[in-house]
Amino acid sequence: MKNIKASTLLEKGHPAEVITDVAAKGAFDLIVIGNRGLGGLQKLFLGSISNAVVQLTKSSVLIVK
Repeated sequence: MKNIKASTLLEKGHPAEVITDVAAKGAFDLIVIGNRGLGGLQKLFLGSISNAVVQLTKSSVLIVK
């Protein structure tokens, strides 16, 4: 088994902003985020956190569907 470190962090705020801020401060190379697959009007009204993360960060982003 590989020696992989993991930790948990609980933050409050707008999800996309918090995710990108934490990634920038931690100098992460990759952000892995899920996509709920909302379409049509739901996506228009609710927005897309994964899309916002892609737009706001300088890190690479892997979106898992």
